Amino acid sequence: MSEAPEPPAVVFVCARNAVRSPMAEALWRLRFGAESRATSCGVAPASLPDGHMITVMGEKGVDLSGYECRDIADIADAPADLVVCLAQDVADEARAFADKRGAAYALWALEDPAYYAARDRFMALAAFRAARDAIESRILAFDAESGHDHAG
Repeated sequence: MSEAPEPPAVVFVCARNAVRSPMAEALWRLRFGAESRATSCGVAPASLPDGHMITVMGEKGVDLSGYECRDIADIADAPADLVVCLAQDVADEARAFADKRGAAYALWALEDPAYYAARDRFMALAAFRAARDAIESRILAFDAESGHDHAG
């Protein structure tokens, strides 16, 4: 029986690295193991991660309360076999990053749930959970399609 291949080194890119990409990085590690090569960044990073993101990831047993938002320039030397863009509005920058690295590129565009944060708390949490679950579904589909080795 042959072993499944190791998952690729992945970089998740979104606009602010405060919601979608940190969730994707954490969910990738949850699926493929804490030692998997995953990082995330934003084209114009926020100063702090979004509190609703921290809350909904806590529901999955993932503590991102100490997460620090990163700029795409900050991860220039990170391993990257695959660059996944989670925000349509920064797709050009993410693709250019992938092309410069010689990495594969994928667009998993999701609406930014932070749009709902200033409205009703329950609506905001529902939007953040929906984004989290959509990212997790994409990672599970990636895993099923590729047959990578993982801890989960």
